[in-house]
Parts: sequence; structure tokens; C-alpha cells
Amino acid sequence: MGSIDNYIGVPLLVSAGLGVLLFLFLLIMKLRNTAKVSFTFFIVTGILVACSLFTFFDLHFIYFVFAVILAEFITLPYLIIKAFDNPEKREKKKAEKRIAEQNAAIENSDVVKRVIAELETKNQKLLEVNKTLVSHVSTFFSRDNSMENFLDYCNKMITEKVNADGCVILIGDDYDNTLAVKSLMGSFPPPYKLPDDLPHKPLRVETNLRFAQFPLTENIFGNIFSEGEAVLIADSIKDPRVYQNGPEEFLKCGSYIFAPIKQQDKMLGLIGLARVANNEKFNKDEFETAVIIADAISTAITPLYSFLAYAEHAELSKDGIIASKYQKDLLPAKLPVIPNVSIGCFSNAMEGVCGDYYDVIASRKDRISFIMTDVAGKGMNSLVVMIMIRAILRLTVNTEQTAATILSWANRGICIDSSKIDHFASVALINFDSTKNKAQISTCGNNPVFHFVAASGELKQITSPSEPMGVEKNSVYSDIDLDLSTGDILVTCTDGLLESLNENGVQYGTENLKKVILKNKGANAKDISSRVKDDLKKYCGAAQQYDDQSILLIKIQ
Repeated sequence: MGSIDNYIGVPLLVSAGLGVLLFLFLLIMKLRNTAKVSFTFFIVTGILVACSLFTFFDLHFIYFVFAVILAEFITLPYLIIKAFDNPEKREKKKAEKRIAEQNAAIENSDVVKRVIAELETKNQKLLEVNKTLVSHVSTFFSRDNSMENFLDYCNKMITEKVNADGCVILIGDDYDNTLAVKSLMGSFPPPYKLPDDLPHKPLRVETNLRFAQFPLTENIFGNIFSEGEAVLIADSIKDPRVYQNGPEEFLKCGSYIFAPIKQQDKMLGLIGLARVANNEKFNKDEFETAVIIADAISTAITPLYSFLAYAEHAELSKDGIIASKYQKDLLPAKLPVIPNVSIGCFSNAMEGVCGDYYDVIASRKDRISFIMTDVAGKGMNSLVVMIMIRAILRLTVNTEQTAATILSWANRGICIDSSKIDHFASVALINFDSTKNKAQISTCGNNPVFHFVAASGELKQITSPSEPMGVEKNSVYSDIDLDLSTGDILVTCTDGLLESLNENGVQYGTENLKKVILKNKGANAKDISSRVKDDLKKYCGAAQQYDDQSILLIKIQ
């Protein structure tokens, strides 16, 4: 029997044949794309087939061994890469590549290029309009009626750009939830229902619109304002939102454009453009132009609002500083000396408020009048009312009339004033007769009067809130008569003291005031008022206060 080495050529031929089959199957898979085949497998298969045949003819087996080792070296890097590959990351890169290719294809398409060109043109128009408006808005800063003048300018500009017959600009009022007409130009047939009793005369209809205020529902202006989107109404006959008011030619509605004025998502107002019935209807291009200009107006109106807010604040601050100076001058520089009576008082004036005023008037031997007043409003407005009340009371307390009658006279004098400023005030009037230790008290509004009775050690409020001075000229006030004894204390203060807040937002209140008075009932009135002031300051801490804090104490010694 021969050696097994005589048959070594058989496996070499089998290896070569299998290698050829592997190469063919790999090639078919590659061509048909049935699976992903790496080029590494073609190289390795080719090496094994070639070396198997070469070894068969040459009979030097070392070549086949080296071929196997070479195939392994070629295969090993591929296997290492595949072993540590991240399929998700690979797929993500592929997806990004596909998206980039798709975007590139889209960007190069004619449709996209046309859309981009239209957007660039639109943005260029918007920039130009913004530039024009911003350059002009600064010219309205120093004028009276700055906002009205600016809106009139915008009205004229958008009317000309869109070639409208008329334009109305409405601004929203957050407090009343209404839209008020601020600018009206040209012919604007009203698209809302006119009042039934309004004559259908051009001047009367225009006047009605010029001074109209619209709720935010049940009318075309309010509904579109609430929705916050621009609207084109090409044919008002077919649109149920437009109300047809009558057969008169000037009332016939044509086409309309409504564009919002807004900052981010907050609606500020609404622009309405109109063409009368017989003229050409608004088209899409004019609608887009109107929206562009409305957006520019929305941008330009922001610095004007900021300027007006600053100007108003500066004016109020200026008024407040002047009013606070005169307020201090109205307070008595020196309290009168009254036998067997001590007086304590203080007033913490808040910046720009100027609401509190107290006075001690020794008008007669048997009457010393103690007055505590808290005037509504701020700044110069409250100062004017304060001066009026001070003048009337200083004239009338010298009469024989009761405290309630004196307040009634002052109330009539305040109510006569028909100015637009608020002229309301809370007043506490204490007429004290030092010869008999009797007091007559009358109040209006929220200024309370407390009575500490030394005999019983009880402190109670003897007045209740009532209608303020200046509300109704026929208001009736009542008198409270008291007999006072040694150690008794009368206290009156403004609601700014009782409503002072601490850092947690909790009011100082009546109970804290009573505690300080009862704790210091043995001291004189001046010392008691000082301790109330210290306690109030400690209670409030660093919390900001918004109203004057005042107190007036009278103690029978």
C-alpha cells in the first residue's frame, strides 16, 4: 500500500474547486445585491484557489501554508473592525448622508429656488419697511399725542402701499377688554352693525366709527383680533362676518384686509383696510403687502410704547417729588401745647404717593381739632385735593358746627370740583374740648379712630368704614361724643399703616397696632407713637411699601 502523501493532491484539488465555487457565489451575491459582500472575501478566496493549484503542480506545501497565513492576516483587520463596529452609529451616518443628498437635490430644484427667491424678496420688503418706520418713529418721541400721530402716519403709509380706499387702526385695551379706534382715514364702509338710532348720514356714520369701542366678541373687529391672524375678505357679500348696513351707496361693503398688530404672541391692535363696493377687490399680493407692513408697524411700535411708558414714569416721578415736598410743608412744623394733653404723631411718606395729611388746629379755647386725611391718587393730583381739604377744614373748624357738619361742608366743597382727577379722601376729625375733657368725632372713608379707656384697660375701635369724601355731595356723616378721663387715649391712622406688608406679604393690621398701644399705655403720646413707628419698621423689614403710613395719638394726662 502506498503512503498517504501520495494522495495529497486530492485535497488540494478539492480546496481549489471549493474556492472557485465560493468565488462564484460571492460574485453572484455581489451582482444581485442579495447581501453585502466585502472585497476582502474575494481576495482571500482568490489567494487560496491560486495557492492550492500552485502547490498541486509544484508539490511544495510550504506555499499553501503561507497562503493560509496570508489569508488570515488579510481577514483579521476586517473581522476586528466588524467586531467593534456600532451599527446604530453607522446607520445614523448613512441617514445623515442621505438627508444631505436629498437636501442638496431639493436646494438645486427650480421650485425651491423660486420659493427662496420669493422669501428673500418678502424679507427684503419687510426690512425696507422696518427701516423706514424705525427711522420715522423717533420723530414722534418729542411730540404731544405721540401714539396718535404715529398711528396716523402708519395709516397713511399702509393705505398708499395697498392702494386702499380707507383704513382704520384699532388698539386693544387690556383693562376694559375692548378695541378702540385710534386712527381713521378715507372711506371705510362699516362692516359691523350700526346702532339702530344712528341716522344713515356719511358724517354721522364716520363719527360713530371714529369714536367707537368694540368688545372682543360678536363683531368682526373683536373676533379677528381675538383669533390673532390676518384675514383677506375679497367678497364681503359672501362672508357672514361682514354686516351689510343698508342700501345707501356709501354703506355698501366691498373687500377688506385685516392685519394684526402684535408683539410675539400678544395682540396689541388691528389694522383694517377697505375698498368700496364698486372698486377692484383686494388680491393676494396686496394682502401679503399689508401683512408685511403690519408686521413692521408691530416692530416699530415697541420702542414708542417703551418711550411713552418711560415718559409717563418720569412725569409721575417728577410730580411725586414736587408733591412730596409740598406735602411736608403742609404738615404742622410744631404741635401746639395743650394743658393736660400729650400729642404724638408721625408720617412716613412713600415716594411719589403724597396721600396722607394730618393737622392740629387750636381754633378756640374750647376746641382743638385733630385731623387725619388720606387722599386717593398720587402725586400732584392728590396734593391738589389735599390743599383743598386743608383749606376748607381750617376755615370751618372755627365755627360752632359739629364735626359731622364740618365734614359735610368739606364734602360739598370737594364734590363741586368737576375736574377729571380723582378727588376722594378718607378723613377723621376729632374736635376736643380741653375745658371739659370731651371729644366729638366724625369720620368718612377708612380712617379708623380707636379709644383706649384707662379705667377698664380696653382698647376698641369706635368708628366704622363709610363712604369717602368726594363721592356724593349729599353724603351724611354722624357724630360720636365721648367723655374722656385721665389716661384715656384717642388714636387715628390711615389705612396705609394698617395695610403695611412684611416680607411674607402679611399686613401689619389692627391687632399689632393695639398690642403696641396697650403695652405702652403708661407712656405719653409722643413716646407711644415712636414705639409704633419702631414696631412698624421692624415688622415690615425690607419689604417695599406703596402707601403713606401716618398716625395721630392724643392722650389725656
